[in-house]
Amino acid sequence: MNKILTSVLMSSVILAASSAHAEVIRIAHDNQADTPLHKALVKFKEDLEAEEVDLGVEIYEGGQLGGVAEVTDMVQNNNMQMTAAASVLLAPYIPEFNVLDLFFLFDDEEHAHRVLDSEDGGEALLDVMTSRGLHGLGFGEVGFRHITSNLGPIDSEEALGNVRLRSANNPMQIAAWEAVGATPIPLAWGEIYTSLQQNLINSQESAAFSVKSQRFYEVQSHMTMSGHIYTNFVWFMNAEFYEGLTEEQQQAVEVAADQAIAYQRELAMEANNQVIGELEELGVEVSEMPDSLKEVMAERMNGAVREQLRDRTGPELFEQMVDAVERLR
Repeated sequence: MNKILTSVLMSSVILAASSAHAEVIRIAHDNQADTPLHKALVKFKEDLEAEEVDLGVEIYEGGQLGGVAEVTDMVQNNNMQMTAAASVLLAPYIPEFNVLDLFFLFDDEEHAHRVLDSEDGGEALLDVMTSRGLHGLGFGEVGFRHITSNLGPIDSEEALGNVRLRSANNPMQIAAWEAVGATPIPLAWGEIYTSLQQNLINSQESAAFSVKSQRFYEVQSHMTMSGHIYTNFVWFMNAEFYEGLTEEQQQAVEVAADQAIAYQRELAMEANNQVIGELEELGVEVSEMPDSLKEVMAERMNGAVREQLRDRTGPELFEQMVDAVERLR
């Protein structure tokens, strides 16, 4: 979105809103109103305002004020006070988050939660946000990414070698898929459906709910539950605004955020589990990827990207995070 237009729109929205509270936390994000993220942010608003610490909350959903880049800039400049965004989208601005792009990093949702809630894991990553003028509140959830295809189950190295799948135009992602014998083809997200129809690609990888929402089930017959990447939402706010709150207000914000993040995780897991059943009803065959193949993929894919991710994250923090992952399995 044009920066001038964004600024004008933002100013209009803020001036149109009113609140009886002395301080207002304005939150912008690009998810729609029926998503787990927005529902959790509404819970954050309700819980925080119920505490009667003279804090109000206004939420602007659906990308009204721009995408992740625009809104992150607004939060850094305190034009918006808070947002939530996937760590993979924040990594260009906060390179320490690159460690979360390791493949097969987490065993399941509970393992991810333990690590991301730990002092030497997720909290250490949130701490680095301070130097960028941001205050990290915690990690919400999107879920695990899986592989869909027209090839049947992806249950062997041979099957993986027949995969032609969409990749982001990202050298590390391309190298990772090539390392396991797949053929990654860089495409924009909006080109996936047509490319599957035309057999330019025979596979794609995404969270289960995207398979439903993007109607990939119309052009894909199988989903292999690979869980090769776990996608999260980082909740954060402007650090100067946060530091300007009273101790009582800060405590209320932290508690409300913790409760809302737990709620978002619950909603996300429920939504992902539900959509898997819905996809099966729509004719998609669903199978689990064998652990033996996951181990091969993890070794080769991470071997292709580990050093670059380590350099971008910073060696000390990278190793600290990896140690936390192993310790909390």
